[in-house]
Amino acid sequence: MTPETLEQISLIVGAVLTLSIFSYLLSDNFLYRIAIHIFIGAAAAFILLATIESVLIPWLSATVFSTPLELPRLAIGLLPFLFGLLLVYKGGRRLSRLGDFGIVIVLGVGTALALLGAVNGTLLPLLGETARAFRPENALNGLIGLIGTLSVLVYFTYVGVRRLSGEVTQLLPVRFIGLIGQGFIAITLGATYGLLILSALTALSSVLADRLFVLIGR
Repeated sequence: MTPETLEQISLIVGAVLTLSIFSYLLSDNFLYRIAIHIFIGAAAAFILLATIESVLIPWLSATVFSTPLELPRLAIGLLPFLFGLLLVYKGGRRLSRLGDFGIVIVLGVGTALALLGAVNGTLLPLLGETARAFRPENALNGLIGLIGTLSVLVYFTYVGVRRLSGEVTQLLPVRFIGLIGQGFIAITLGATYGLLILSALTALSSVLADRLFVLIGR
């Protein structure tokens, strides 16, 4: 089988899968489900192979199978597998408490890494950009951003005043600012949704045009 034949087969399969996914707009049918199962299976297989090749094999080569073999390096290399074994015990009833220790380690390390990444990668750069937004040439944009941020935070504030009837209501200024925040949220979600729709339609039209051009051209 020549490379040109394989390329043409892949184009046909890609076009069929694309149309199968697109058929969900008409109804939930078996073609859509088959395509979804294929994509999920392929994605799971790709993640598994990438994890083994990019993470597991280099880790074992650098720790467990390194030469000369050292006890501290061997212990560090086997430590993740010990935590994984503890997570397996979580599925049972008798030894489920052993799995709690593994979950605590995983959640603690994951939370610490996520928090560190969020602070260094998102929060600090965002604070810097926000501070630069209040320069004289960008004062209006900075003011709009400040009003939007504060009003959205007020919108998600659930502090109120209890009336004599027992009903809890918010003060009028808080409700007014919350309505402004609700407007900012609606505008943001609408713009995001419209951008996603335009991006999806652009990608779909580009893929369909390429597939049709190749199929018709050949």
